[in-house]
Amino acid sequence: MITGGNSGIGFATARKLAANGFHVVLASRNQQTSAQAIEQIHAGNPNASIESIPLDLASLAAVRQCAAAFLAKEYPLYVLINNAGGSVAGERASFTADGFEMTFGTNHLGHFLLTNLLLDNLKQSAPARVITVSSQKHIPGYGGRGAPDFDYDNLKGEKYYDSQVFYRNSKLANIWFAYELQRRLAGTGVTSNAVCPGFVPEAIGDRRTSTIDRLMYKQILPRMPFARSLEQASSSYMVAATDPRFDRVGGRFIVDGKEKRSSDESYDEEKARRLWQMSLEWCGLEMNGLS
Repeated sequence: MITGGNSGIGFATARKLAANGFHVVLASRNQQTSAQAIEQIHAGNPNASIESIPLDLASLAAVRQCAAAFLAKEYPLYVLINNAGGSVAGERASFTADGFEMTFGTNHLGHFLLTNLLLDNLKQSAPARVITVSSQKHIPGYGGRGAPDFDYDNLKGEKYYDSQVFYRNSKLANIWFAYELQRRLAGTGVTSNAVCPGFVPEAIGDRRTSTIDRLMYKQILPRMPFARSLEQASSSYMVAATDPRFDRVGGRFIVDGKEKRSSDESYDEEKARRLWQMSLEWCGLEMNGLS
């Protein structure tokens, strides 16, 4: 299963997974786009085994519906790629159906809930892998820019809102989640790693409506030396999902197909445990006995 597998890096990865013989489940919000993605994959690979399930990460109820729909199929789950998400532009915070800031709610909480609801299946299917997409932007000063400011009293923009800071916060949360999940999965045969696909202008350009923006992201920025193509970015996903080097190896940050050290703060186990506990409460998982 790959979230957001109907476009961009997710689609490129889904196509490769199908070519490698996986039955691929696209979990995405736009089912029309998913149908088009499946048609496109079948055009190049008529034998591809692929289907879609609705998933809106900005609604915890929708996440539960997605997990229930998948579990009802009684498939084994060998690879879960938490790929969907992004940054929500604007000067003011926007919110999920459950009242969480949109970037944090979509990038972290939706995937946190989905993964936990599928954990029993993953364990029964072991060896299995969970890959959560983060970003090097969680590293202070990366690219000569800012840093996360993970303040529990400002997760909804109570003090201030900066879309880039909140994006960095969500990507730090993704790393904390991936590492804490690995610690909790010890001995189960399921591994958890984080991946950074790099800066992929083509994937961003697909979401731009302005003609000038699309030209910039589709034609100009891809030529920059720091940019990554969909092919390169999806290859990093495939390394995390299938490479024997990561067989039963978890708790790693994979960039350009290689292990890289994440930020110092990302290795703070106390902060990771606190986020995990708070996320359980926010997602209503404690009452379900999932801890």
